[in-house]
Amino acid sequence: MGEEPPAKPDQPLTEAIRELSEIVRIVMTSQEQQTNTHERVMRRDLRWRNIRAALICVSVVGGALLYSLGLQRLFAPTKFNGPYAALVRIEGVIDAEQKANAHKVIAALRSAFEDPRAKGVVLLINSPGGSPVQSALIHDRLLSLRAQYPKTKVWAIGEDMLTSGAYFVAVAAPYVCVNRSTMTGSIGVVMEGWGLDRTIGRWDIERRIFTSGENKRRLDAFQPLRPQDEHKASELLHAIHEHFIQAVKEGRGPRLKGSPTELFSGDYWTGEQASSLGLVDGLCDLDGVIKQHFGVEQLKDYTLPPNLFTRVANSFGVLAQSQFDTQFSVAQPRLMP
Repeated sequence: MGEEPPAKPDQPLTEAIRELSEIVRIVMTSQEQQTNTHERVMRRDLRWRNIRAALICVSVVGGALLYSLGLQRLFAPTKFNGPYAALVRIEGVIDAEQKANAHKVIAALRSAFEDPRAKGVVLLINSPGGSPVQSALIHDRLLSLRAQYPKTKVWAIGEDMLTSGAYFVAVAAPYVCVNRSTMTGSIGVVMEGWGLDRTIGRWDIERRIFTSGENKRRLDAFQPLRPQDEHKASELLHAIHEHFIQAVKEGRGPRLKGSPTELFSGDYWTGEQASSLGLVDGLCDLDGVIKQHFGVEQLKDYTLPPNLFTRVANSFGVLAQSQFDTQFSVAQPRLMP
């Protein structure tokens, strides 16, 4: 029998190196798999975190938009077990950039008048007034709706303030009442501005402005007041005041008891004094009016909430800045006390 050839001296070393290499490969493969698995888990977690964040943002923004559009009433409708009156609120300054603007108030009034189940319309006002144009637009549309729905009962109720532009709106209602302490009246127009020409001169500041037309920069706060500019402003205020006075005379008619000089001086009174002057029909509160004059105890509120963009603008002071810029650029007539 032949003998097996002797093993080569380096064979055990080669086998050991091969085994060690296999172990290293297995370890490296395992680490690579663990790394890949960890990366997949991290990516998955990051993806779900982004999805959750996006869903939260969409929910918040969507909810705010729904609320701003007044659609919350579709999801939580008010249930009425009996008759009711339609309510429209006017709160705060009446201005195109505020929640009490003609567009929103008129839309609410239209919906209130179009409600066939409502026993009438109540206009609840708590406002110092504001823009003469916005006030006149609401006043005129209220008269138009009354003519379109002659059988609809309408009352205007003043709370803390029923002055100037707010009173302009109220006289479009056939009946107006207030609390005994309600600040009422102020049938006048005001235009405010600043005279800063000497201030910038003191600090040696040069203002550069270019216009086409000699009257383009009337009432510029940084220029001396010219006599012709003061005359122009007086003409403008007088015309708006006459419009206001005419609306009050048409709305209140023979019920006005004071002298025109007193009534239209721009002064304001308490609710009791306004009642004695015929500016309002008497003293009241909301519950008393709807029970006594409408025969109901419930109200359906048609007031539109302010939109999301107005809220955001107010939060960041954009509207305040806009008002600031306006005050320093050109004075505007206002129906304010």
